[in-house]
Amino acid sequence: MNGLVVAGALYVDLGDGRESSKGDRAGQIQWRRLPRARYECLRCRTTETPNGNGPGDVARFVATIRTSHTCRAGQSRAA
Repeated sequence: MNGLVVAGALYVDLGDGRESSKGDRAGQIQWRRLPRARYECLRCRTTETPNGNGPGDVARFVATIRTSHTCRAGQSRAA
């Protein structure tokens, strides 16, 4: 064994949307189900999600969560 440990899991649902091809909304995406994401830290047993809704918020969350998560595994918890 090489001693690798999985520290967290990142789940991403890309949502369901269609791009409009006609009219004044051409090129815009109409969402039936917005994208969403969730990060679960397996060390400290916490779950984090994006602060907002929509593809931009999910993209920023996915790009930064691994560096911005502060693991509390070493901290003692109050009962």
